[in-house]
Amino acid sequence: MMWRQFVPAVAFLVAGIQAHATEVAPNVVVSIKPVHSLVAGVMGEVSPSPQLLVPGSASPHLYQMRPSEARMLQNADLVIWVGETLETFLVRPIGTLGDDAMTVTLHEAAGINLLPNREGGIWEHDDESEVHMDEHEDHGHGHDEFDMHIWLEPENAKRIVTVVADALVRIDPANGETWRNNAGKMAMRIDTKAAELRERLASVQERPFVVFHDGYGYFEHAFGLQGFGAVAVDPSRPVGARRLTELREALEHHEVACVFTEAQFRPELVQTLIEGTDVGSEVLDPIGATIPAGPDAWFELMDNLALSFEQCLGDT
Repeated sequence: MMWRQFVPAVAFLVAGIQAHATEVAPNVVVSIKPVHSLVAGVMGEVSPSPQLLVPGSASPHLYQMRPSEARMLQNADLVIWVGETLETFLVRPIGTLGDDAMTVTLHEAAGINLLPNREGGIWEHDDESEVHMDEHEDHGHGHDEFDMHIWLEPENAKRIVTVVADALVRIDPANGETWRNNAGKMAMRIDTKAAELRERLASVQERPFVVFHDGYGYFEHAFGLQGFGAVAVDPSRPVGARRLTELREALEHHEVACVFTEAQFRPELVQTLIEGTDVGSEVLDPIGATIPAGPDAWFELMDNLALSFEQCLGDT
């Protein structure tokens, strides 16, 4: 693996790097399924396919790597993750990778739009033009101040595709034309899907809802949805009685149409919260717990999210 390299994701510029063609594709490891889907779309039929670290219904917030996955990571030529705030379990292992491995940290990549995290409970509804920003406009904030679910915004998904293609071209220029062509096709698919979802969700844009935790701001922003609040700030920590009381009062006095649970967490808390009210409940899954990994997974995930919003927010 003489051609493996390490470069920061922001610019992919390190002095002295000499990328050259190889007879096989890079060994690519991706942290989570939605990003893996976008990477798989860029890589297409070139072998080997990208490998996925966090499988099935596991949450990246709570994941613990198995020895086989640690070996997978150590053998990677290219590692793609969102960043330390989302995949905390990867911080130390990535720090042990050799200097000949390339790591792409997506939330640091140029052109990725970042939204600030919102507190649990009821949100103040600022003008979205004030909160939606590019990472390069705000260097003074820590990474934990931003929502890391960046793949849920189609424009970010397209940017991820471009960043991945750039990285692949850098370390495997022999397949450069393939990477570029596949990235272009994925971007067109993303645009088509985004237009379809905007049309589907137009009828529920004015209906407020509460989510289990603040992981859907990008989806809300992209499709004009009205998030009202969140049950939890950190899904790995217990929710306090004060917040539950605040949310319960909001459900009783405001026209909140739905409180969403998540596939990765137990639904009992939400069921208790809505008990005795007319508020509905549905499951949102930002990771794609039951969706087969592959280039179609991101599109199916977005379809499923839209369907959950339609079913819970639509007129009954």
